[in-house]
Amino acid sequence: MAARSHENRPTAASLLSFLSSARDSDKYRLLFDNINQAFIIVTLPKGKIVDANLNAVKFLGYTRAELCNSRLSTIVAHFNLDEMITTILVTPPGVRMTYESVPIRMRSGEVKGFHLQCLRSNDNAQLLLILISDVKDHSSTKRIKQDAVSPFTSLELLTGLLQNPSNDAIKMSTNICKSFLDAEEVAIYSAGVEPGFRLLATTNSSDDFPESISATDDSVGTTLFTWKNGSMTQSILARVARKKGYEVVLVQPLGYEASCTGMLVAVFRMGKQIDESTEIRLSIAARVLNSLLELGGHWQSAIVHSSEIETLEQHWHTLMETTGDGIFSVSTKGEISRANSLAGTLLGYQLDEIEHMHLSDVLVASPPVVGTIQKSLEQRETYSSHSVTLIRRDGQEIHVLLRAVPICDKDGHVAGGLIAISDNSKHKAMEAKTQHLEQRALLGDLSAIFAHEIRNPLNGITTGIQYLQMQLKSEDPLQEPVESILEEANRINRLLQDILLIVKPTELKIEPASMQKSMVALANRWRERLQRRDISIEVESVSNAPLALADNIQIEQVVTNLISNAMHAMEPDGGAITITVQPSKPQSELRGAHVVINIGDTGPGMTPEVLDRIFDPFFTTRQEGTGLGLAISQRIITAHRGTIKVQSWPTVGTVFTIVLPAAIQEEQT
Repeated sequence: MAARSHENRPTAASLLSFLSSARDSDKYRLLFDNINQAFIIVTLPKGKIVDANLNAVKFLGYTRAELCNSRLSTIVAHFNLDEMITTILVTPPGVRMTYESVPIRMRSGEVKGFHLQCLRSNDNAQLLLILISDVKDHSSTKRIKQDAVSPFTSLELLTGLLQNPSNDAIKMSTNICKSFLDAEEVAIYSAGVEPGFRLLATTNSSDDFPESISATDDSVGTTLFTWKNGSMTQSILARVARKKGYEVVLVQPLGYEASCTGMLVAVFRMGKQIDESTEIRLSIAARVLNSLLELGGHWQSAIVHSSEIETLEQHWHTLMETTGDGIFSVSTKGEISRANSLAGTLLGYQLDEIEHMHLSDVLVASPPVVGTIQKSLEQRETYSSHSVTLIRRDGQEIHVLLRAVPICDKDGHVAGGLIAISDNSKHKAMEAKTQHLEQRALLGDLSAIFAHEIRNPLNGITTGIQYLQMQLKSEDPLQEPVESILEEANRINRLLQDILLIVKPTELKIEPASMQKSMVALANRWRERLQRRDISIEVESVSNAPLALADNIQIEQVVTNLISNAMHAMEPDGGAITITVQPSKPQSELRGAHVVINIGDTGPGMTPEVLDRIFDPFFTTRQEGTGLGLAISQRIITAHRGTIKVQSWPTVGTVFTIVLPAAIQEEQT
């Protein structure tokens, strides 16, 4: 036994489905039994025979009922039966396998060799068509490929067009119908907007067929129209056929029941045998064409709708990704069907994770809000919330605003909803900062009132203590406690002055000033005092440092405070203070030229906790300090539209950096 494989003609799915469903129809049974080629139909994977035509019954000697109650394994008498059956039943889809000299057990018990050709569908994997021919009849094998297989192939090609019912499919169908019907020429007409039918497609490029047919033409109807040469009729098709030398015209209406939406016209020349089989084929072709025309209309509508849907999808995607809110699309059950990337970012999910999750698993809040949202959507109401605190996937809290809008179908029933999530964290932070600033402003006002009210009685107390001190003799033992009280009173007075300096508006006298000269003068004033504590002070400056726009007195006050702090930090071990003045490097956050002043020391440095609070009012690490010096310094620098920052390294030292706007330098001519 030899097996050969061939690529199958376009998918056998429609043909095999047709053969299987035709068993209950007398008309199609007549067509089956008049096909010259013997064949059987087998189901997969068990190999049960489900149908056989008359030629197969004659070849094998079984009745049709006996064959249909058998399996392929009962009639194949191969010495290696299991392997042979398995080989046949695993015929690949879309491939025609030929097996030569396969021993078949006849009903009489005789074993005879037959050639088998197996065709399996690409789409209907459960059906296998087996064509049977006698080993001695080599011409029979040839006819399998020609006479017997040709109608099946044409029908397969015709039904295959249903898978892609484009405009070209109608034109292609005419040539296939011509082969299937063995006709001379074929034409297809369809009903037009005006009464009558227009020519849709034809196999003939000449004018054999009229461009239109009147609705009152004799060929128009709901049943088969037949004209043979010599018959009397008023049909335009008969006149054209007579003129062109055709002998027979068959017109099969297209449509359903009593309606006629088109016509399939086939013409034949002398010598062509027209019988009931031809009419059956014409009926089959008409049904396929009718479905093809109907599907073609749906196909074109689907193309238009698909384009519209694609455009809407692109617009929807663009809108979802460009909006400033996170968006969820949810079903009536609360399942998330779609989400934009911002929604995932806000809640800490990837898009592929968040889709198909339930809303209650994503919008985790205290108190819960999902139930209220779903109830509003069910009642076709818009939901809107004030600030809600959600718990992100990573456990962090996020303040958001929630809005939900119901989505209804064409019948007005709720089909789901859209939920928008707006990040409210910045607004909440701004509210907290505003509240903090308001509290500080109120505290400042109270501090100013407090300081003002205390200064007058404090001055009286100080004056009284000074008078009491003058009345005491120098050796009086009360002199020491009175002096201590006077120092504390003076300390309170200085504290009140600092408080007033912080809370009252800073009045500046801004003018171009040389920070190099100011820093040198300031260092000279401090040098002697610092040397007594074993602390050196140096000023370094570059020649091209520009003038600063500053109130020189206020800047000296700031630097004096920084030098004083550095001195106290380096006691008693001593150290070094270095002041540098230089132009700033170009930075994106700075507009125009600036002057940079660095005040560094070699003290013990500060911890991160101290650095975080270094500019807070009343925060100090010295017992005798007020904690207002750096707060005042920051206020002065801010009033100059400058910045003051600090860097510190434990056991290494600290550097304060002051950045001030530079004066515009006029070019020298």
